[in-house]
Amino acid sequence: MSAVTASLCSTLMFVLFVSADQKTITAVPGEDVILPCRALNKIIALRWSRADLGDEYVLLYRNGRFVPDDQHPSFKNRVDLQDRQMKDGDVSLILKDVTINDAGTYGCRAVMQEIFSWWLIRTIYLHVVPPDQKNITAESGQDVTLTCRAPNNKFIGVEWSRADLGDEYVLLYRNGRFDPGNQHPSFKNRVDLQDRHMKDGDVSLILKDVTINDAGTYECRVVQGQGLEIISSIYLHVVPPEQKTITAESGQDVTLTCRVPQGKPIRAVKWSRADLGDNDVLFYRDEQLDPDDQHPSFMYRVDLQDRQMKDGDVSLILKDVTINDAGTYECIVFMAETHSWKYINTTYLHVVPPGQPGGHRVDGSVGLLIGLNVFAVFLVAVVIVFVIYRKYERENGDFNSY
Repeated sequence: MSAVTASLCSTLMFVLFVSADQKTITAVPGEDVILPCRALNKIIALRWSRADLGDEYVLLYRNGRFVPDDQHPSFKNRVDLQDRQMKDGDVSLILKDVTINDAGTYGCRAVMQEIFSWWLIRTIYLHVVPPDQKNITAESGQDVTLTCRAPNNKFIGVEWSRADLGDEYVLLYRNGRFDPGNQHPSFKNRVDLQDRHMKDGDVSLILKDVTINDAGTYECRVVQGQGLEIISSIYLHVVPPEQKTITAESGQDVTLTCRVPQGKPIRAVKWSRADLGDNDVLFYRDEQLDPDDQHPSFMYRVDLQDRQMKDGDVSLILKDVTINDAGTYECIVFMAETHSWKYINTTYLHVVPPGQPGGHRVDGSVGLLIGLNVFAVFLVAVVIVFVIYRKYERENGDFNSY
């Protein structure tokens, strides 16, 4: 066997052995990653490819320079060799700023001296894991910030979406402006970017005046070229405000407090109680009370604390409370900004008979009755003392007569 043939056979055996060994590398979005590959002989040309890219390649290097002609656009300015001199056969690939879309099986091929055709040296599977999902809890009525930061500024826009909205999105911002074309109606005038200049890759979302219906998983994607890259996933959990409990006595007037954040125009106010069905406790719109669906038991007994609703005050005054008024009251308002009803809070009203512990005051008639009872006991005591005294005097007089 000649020296050339022996060299060829040893090279072929090396290629077959190494190509059979697929390596798996795991990375997260935003990282730079090295896909290792090493050849034996002097290399004339090198090509990195990925099976799903067709005729386009990841990187082609020959005659001491990169060839960009058929490079896939997503890899432009993002790949390089670890050693352009390919010292000791090192033809490892550096892939910068990894994205979810970079996942796949990469092949390292080379044309080497004495073998004038492409030989597969190694395959590597790159597994890109999505970022950990964050969880945020907010209370109805609050403003909340969903944080998201892109690893670089090489993007032209950002899209926030929620899985259950279908083709509609939460927010789309590109070319320096918001695109409302396919925005879900519930988010109109309620979302913004924390920084419209997206400085340092900050594409965090501000969601105003959170409601129970805003709960769900939000995804932040940046627009790069013709595609979208997911940056973060956030689950928003929305809880109702803490329920208040008010205790009152029969016959009292009571105020159930409710306040909307200042600066939010209100079109209507509705107070309801769960057990009343379709009837309202109070409905106020167009600057007047609407009695059409009001429950009869509340006629002429309820009003707003301030019909001007100054500073967002939509508290309810309930006059001459009765045992039957006990229950859970809900305050909701119709917001002019969003053209939708917004839940504000719930209040549980506990009503006790007059004079019972837990009430706010003692009823006047009960106080009078108690006073009379005390006086009667006192009067009886005086009479008893007087009778005893008279008896004593009489007995003492009889004794002295002897």
